[in-house]
Amino acid sequence: MGKFFSNTGINDGRQIEWDYAKVFAIFAMIFVHFLAFCTFSKIDYGYVEEYLFILTQSSAPIFMFAMGIGMVYTRHDSVREFVVRGIKLLLLGLIINTMYFLSNYSSGVPLEYSLLSFLANDILQFAGIAFIMVGIFKKLNLSNTQILLVGILLSLIVSYHPDVTLHNMYLNQFLGNFIETSGQNIVSCFPFLNWFIIPAAGMLFGNDLRRCRDKDKLYKLILRYTSITAVILLILGFITREGMFAVTGGTVPEKLSYLHLSMQDIILLIVIILLAGSIFYFISKKASPKINNFITRTSKNVTSIYLIQWALILSLTYINQFVDVESSMILRIILFLAVIILSIIMAEGFEKIKRHINRS
Repeated sequence: MGKFFSNTGINDGRQIEWDYAKVFAIFAMIFVHFLAFCTFSKIDYGYVEEYLFILTQSSAPIFMFAMGIGMVYTRHDSVREFVVRGIKLLLLGLIINTMYFLSNYSSGVPLEYSLLSFLANDILQFAGIAFIMVGIFKKLNLSNTQILLVGILLSLIVSYHPDVTLHNMYLNQFLGNFIETSGQNIVSCFPFLNWFIIPAAGMLFGNDLRRCRDKDKLYKLILRYTSITAVILLILGFITREGMFAVTGGTVPEKLSYLHLSMQDIILLIVIILLAGSIFYFISKKASPKINNFITRTSKNVTSIYLIQWALILSLTYINQFVDVESSMILRIILFLAVIILSIIMAEGFEKIKRHINRS
């Protein structure tokens, strides 16, 4: 592997293929959220619901992996900056949780259950905890390889452990930030112990990417092996219906059980992530400068886009209580595209205002 890697970092700067990955991930996550929450009436999505949901499950892991790469490339890499970044992400997650609370309570959900929204966990809470923990690992002088070993150990411990259920539903929901929990009205998304292996793998890959002498050869090699492996694993998954494939065609709550990963699921997801990164690398080489600039800008705004898309989707869900509109696939497509476009435009405007204030 010496022909691919130098002893020092020579490949610095933005890695646009992972900007593409983050933009794909945010669009796919919006799709999943829209599919889950904007249920104006029962529509048979057919193959979309049966199979595409499995593929879009890779969106959040792709984002996590890219986040791990960003942790290696960032110039704000002190322990303090990592911990502060983590706290900020947790606070942003609390904003989304407040939206959940308002949406649930205004929809008639009893207060005791609506309050669970403040303790719910999503990708921002996971990212916040991950940044804080990586800051602690950096304080302990752990290498990226050692951090990945920690992630593997944590995943092995919890992957085959049954979901935890506490008698107190609030403690149950809070614990779901760290380990998979279950119970009435409890949704435990992306618990840290289950999912930390993904950004940890991204950190190790990012460390090697910085030392890469020839990205063309590296990504061609990755593309060759991951494409074959991914096809085999996907076919086996759809045939056996095991792991995250066991919920194909189920309801949205049943689909969420894929969040309790097994090691087989993790291997498949990492293969798909590396395959996607390779494809995005070669797409970025063929794309025009305008498209690449748009992807870079959008990638920088993903946190704002994520907040805004939740505000829009939850608003649509709330409005649907009072508007009796006959739903159709065309209407859903229009609304879905509107959420994406408005999220991008509003995030761009917000970031411009923020930059203007910071310069003042």
